[in-house]
Amino acid sequence: MCRSTLLRLATLLLVAALVVTACGTPAPEAPPEEAAAVKVALVMPGSIADQGYNAAAYAGLMAIEENLGAEVAYTEMVPIAEYEEAFRNYAAEGYDIVIGHGFEFGDPIEVVAPEFPDTAFLVVNGIVAGENYASLLHQNHETAYVCGYIAARMSETGKLAAIGGFAYPVIVQQLEAYRLGAESVDPNTEVTIAYLDSWDDIALGKEAALAQISAGADCIFHVADAAGIGVIQACEEEGVRAIGFAYDQNELAPETVITSTIIDYPEMLTTAVTDIQAGRFEFNTVHLYGLETGVIRVADYHGLVPDDIAAEAEEVTQKIIDGEIEVPLINEPTQ
Repeated sequence: MCRSTLLRLATLLLVAALVVTACGTPAPEAPPEEAAAVKVALVMPGSIADQGYNAAAYAGLMAIEENLGAEVAYTEMVPIAEYEEAFRNYAAEGYDIVIGHGFEFGDPIEVVAPEFPDTAFLVVNGIVAGENYASLLHQNHETAYVCGYIAARMSETGKLAAIGGFAYPVIVQQLEAYRLGAESVDPNTEVTIAYLDSWDDIALGKEAALAQISAGADCIFHVADAAGIGVIQACEEEGVRAIGFAYDQNELAPETVITSTIIDYPEMLTTAVTDIQAGRFEFNTVHLYGLETGVIRVADYHGLVPDDIAAEAEEVTQKIIDGEIEVPLINEPTQ
């Protein structure tokens, strides 16, 4: 066979091999489209710079972004008159989950949620529930009771105080539980409670605390958001103890804030969003978070609470979890 014939035959064999290979190998599949990130929005009554309640919620939103890859947005310091508008705007913009941070958002969500049946709404500290909305209600009166116990055990004057932003039931419950915890140590313990009618007035919080200190209080617990910063400032200046709210506020006054009530919003909100995505979240109900869940707890003592009292506080905590101590919900101020 001549050389030219061999070359033509080799060429034909090569072409045939290429054809077989091309026919036998499927074209690579296009990469699957990535699922769109869940969109979560948070609406808050106060500032994320309050180093307490709203800062804790913001930390929860950031945990959702980091852990779930969510697209997030927030609005802070929303006036009451604009609550419904804030919810409508986020729902209309396609946010899958909209969270109102505070029981005061409950009524507006009851109005707005039916207008957006494909949007999930959550109310922190709320008591409302419907087809596409639910409440996440922490039982922080339980931790307040433990803090009252600690404050009374450490008190040298037998006089304590507590300051709330407003006399709303969810705030009253915590301050009255603080009183009950103190009275469980000594029924004669005096606990003075005041309400500021403000979440943001730091100067007013400080003024109220100074008045309580001048009356003999040697430990003050606050549930007052940014105004609580003023409470802690007064305690630090006057050398009395303070107990923070919703966040470990020891960093505000390391020698003054002996502990804080903790609400673990990163855990609470991340779990809720995860369950909604998985289709296992239960709407039309109020989800309760007590001490047994770990979502609420008493913060670290930073070496400021004696070991024996810290041990007693742990025993009180366990008794609440076990049902041996029942902390009642007192919704109206007792004085």
